[in-house]
Amino acid sequence: QTGVDVIPVYLFGNTTVLSILKTGLLPWISRKLGISLTYMWGKWYLPIPRNDCKLLYVSGQPIGIPHIPDPTQADIDKYHEMYCQQVQRLFESYKEKVPEYKHKTLHIV
Repeated sequence: QTGVDVIPVYLFGNTTVLSILKTGLLPWISRKLGISLTYMWGKWYLPIPRNDCKLLYVSGQPIGIPHIPDPTQADIDKYHEMYCQQVQRLFESYKEKVPEYKHKTLHIV
């Protein structure tokens, strides 16, 4: 509605700086309640990101979104698709720089 630039970004490695409890009671309770109860830990088993993980932050060119006082769903879908395409392009262009991502694909749902 306000007509701002949106900058596509992707952060490689953000899922490796903290560990997440994936089994046991907490994930079971989360599924039953339909909400996310997550325990994550990093350095010294605290929620402090580990510093032995390589992170790569990439950003694309701003996407100029015009001022549309009453955007239609088609307007929203158009610019959302543009954003998703740019994030996908960033991922494909830079994934080779982080070995853990070399063979991964990005799925935007």
